[in-house]
Amino acid sequence: MSTIEMSVSKREKTGKGVARKLRRTGVVPAVIYRGGNTPTMITINPDELTLAFERSGNPNSLVKLDANGEVFTCLVREVQRHPVSGVIRHVDFYQVQDDELLTVTVPLVTVGKAEGVAMGGTLRLVRRELSVRCLPANIPAVIEADVTSLDVAMFLKVDEITSPDGVEILFDKKGAFNVATVIKRRGT
Repeated sequence: MSTIEMSVSKREKTGKGVARKLRRTGVVPAVIYRGGNTPTMITINPDELTLAFERSGNPNSLVKLDANGEVFTCLVREVQRHPVSGVIRHVDFYQVQDDELLTVTVPLVTVGKAEGVAMGGTLRLVRRELSVRCLPANIPAVIEADVTSLDVAMFLKVDEITSPDGVEILFDKKGAFNVATVIKRRGT
């Protein structure tokens, strides 16, 4: 898994007025938090953050933040954007430990061409994301689901997907849900 490294600055003041002043200077207020710890208030360059995530292509990339010599390994938990312009207004980072299990949502992608599609059917994804539990270093960019054996009117269930090493796909073992199907085209 790739790690994004960034330099940030600690800040002392909080509040709406302070946040507005920071945004006018081209930086965005952010916070690093972890249950039981005092949150660390920081400022971050939003363009640098956006560019780093566009390059990695993985919304679950780990971010190493260097705040005046103190290094935090984090996941981005929430990004608040302006409702019209889409400009980043605030970022919440969740500090992680290398040895703790995390639950994250990972995109699901299909691999192969389904037999039913070759016969004129259409592949439909029922789920586009799956919840997984793993160590921070094992967070996958995507979960691949092989659909080659799917025929028309067949379903691929979540328990039939092979998860990467060190990654557990979370679902109720009694009621494994469908993730993909091949449907028959109308009029055929």
